[in-house]
Amino acid sequence: MELDPVPETSEQQWNLDLPAVSCHSAIFTLVDNQLMLLLVERNEGPFRFQWELPGTALTTAEDLSATAMRASTPPLAPLPLAVNNPRQLGAYGGPARDPRHRSIAVIYWGVTHHTNINTGPSGPQLVPMSEWTSDGFRFAFDHQQIADDALIALKESLNSTSLATRLCASAFTISELQRVYEVVFNTEIAAGNFHRKVQSTPGFTTAVGNQNQEPKRRGRPAQRFEATNIVDVSPPFHFESSQER
Repeated sequence: MELDPVPETSEQQWNLDLPAVSCHSAIFTLVDNQLMLLLVERNEGPFRFQWELPGTALTTAEDLSATAMRASTPPLAPLPLAVNNPRQLGAYGGPARDPRHRSIAVIYWGVTHHTNINTGPSGPQLVPMSEWTSDGFRFAFDHQQIADDALIALKESLNSTSLATRLCASAFTISELQRVYEVVFNTEIAAGNFHRKVQSTPGFTTAVGNQNQEPKRRGRPAQRFEATNIVDVSPPFHFESSQER
């Protein structure tokens, strides 16, 4: 008996139909009292000269988060970007997100002190939030939506955890920590209430043992703190931005 021809659904054909998968990172930091996002300007089409979140193709030898962090590190940097426990934002795979082919982007987000970030003329750049949230800023692909979603995740996390300490130096004052919230949420915060909230949350901060720092102009020198772990804040803060996109 003659067999029917095998339909063209071989493993080779199936692999050709798979979408391209890449890993990207949305990394936030503070510089000169501005919230910054790490972005890359594209130098080829599509979307040439537009901005995207750092990303690279998925490999078989790396974890997803490691691939995303590698994408945020310039090729000649001595060490990969140091981000404590990057969090997965989600996967973006709309059929029209890339005009070349079907693609899926897995996004991780995180925060770090600005001294941990390496930038270069042809690599990732720190872009102020005031720029990339403006109407005239040009994002490639669907990265505007992804950046907006990452900013929402950042604010939610700052309200419910002590993640803001990772935007500070290794030793910081409570006033410096308060300033992180004021910058991210673009709002003014009552110092007394903020200090009481932080100091009443177990594990939020720990006083630095060696308080060797320059004194203020008047009175005692400001006490400095450190943060070993990220803890939940319960009940959470309820900061809201005074200006939204």
